[in-house]
Amino acid sequence: MFTENPVTVISSRRTVPEAEIEEFFASAEKERQKRFKDKYNYDIVKDTPLEGRFEWIQLKPRRR
Repeated sequence: MFTENPVTVISSRRTVPEAEIEEFFASAEKERQKRFKDKYNYDIVKDTPLEGRFEWIQLKPRRR
């Protein structure tokens, strides 16, 4: 059995500024877009195919 005094843990919660949250998610989104562009040679932001390993063709929607 321990005879030492218990240690008090103090929580240091802080509110994260909105700008910091936005910056975090914007950075993550840009990285995701870059990975997709590099992998599939397609720019999802501009909705444009790029030169590379895949050949992209535009499909016409079927009429019902």
